[in-house]
Amino acid sequence: MDKNKRIEIKFGLTAPGSMWNLLYEGMEQNINLRTTFKGKDEESIEVLIRFGEILRKKKDYDINITNSGIEINKELPINDFKSGEKWTDLMEKLKDEITKMI
Repeated sequence: MDKNKRIEIKFGLTAPGSMWNLLYEGMEQNINLRTTFKGKDEESIEVLIRFGEILRKKKDYDINITNSGIEINKELPINDFKSGEKWTDLMEKLKDEITKMI
């Protein structure tokens, strides 16, 4: 299997309320950016879990370890698109670094 395809990365976005909340309460709410790293085989899953455990100790992100990899959550203001782009770039680089460890 191609090394780059052994880890799948997905991005998600959640908000604390509905669109109506945003309209009535204003656009100054926070959103949660969720990045999911899923291993395609046992070795890549093990590397992801070990990496997730290291990140839990070193960073202030919300890290969830799953049976297929890790989820990393980051809360940002809803109108902070630049930080969202930086986060996405950082997660892509993180995937590249994790892939090198396999």
